[in-house]
Amino acid sequence: MSILDSIKPGVPRRALFFIAAAAWTVSGAILLYRGGESLHGNLALFVCGIAAGLLFFRFLFQHIARRHILRIGSLSQQRPCCFSFLDWRGYGLTAVMISGGVLVRTAGILPLPVMGTLYVGMGTPLLLAAVRFASSGIGHRDLR
Repeated sequence: MSILDSIKPGVPRRALFFIAAAAWTVSGAILLYRGGESLHGNLALFVCGIAAGLLFFRFLFQHIARRHILRIGSLSQQRPCCFSFLDWRGYGLTAVMISGGVLVRTAGILPLPVMGTLYVGMGTPLLLAAVRFASSGIGHRDLR
């Protein structure tokens, strides 16, 4: 056992599904909250954001979540690092998306109602993906 293995915060593979679900839930909830605040009760824009989020989930996030679910299920380590619920590419994409969102928000490029609709449109697929991760964790049987 190497020194890195002794300090690595390892968890059972099944736990990675729940860690991913928690991370995606928190992210999605923050975006939905910000979106709701930004829209000031504009139900039509909120519904548009939800509809866009459902489409975004169907055509992109569903596949991203599935790819991570399959990768987690096929990890060879008995106790992978608790941060391995995403791969390096996933962490890179997350950093770009967060940075882009902060940049657009702080620069004031888009009007607040548009930002709110985008927040809702991003929060929705994150929450739906979180459900997929949690259900995969519930159904996961570690056969290794």
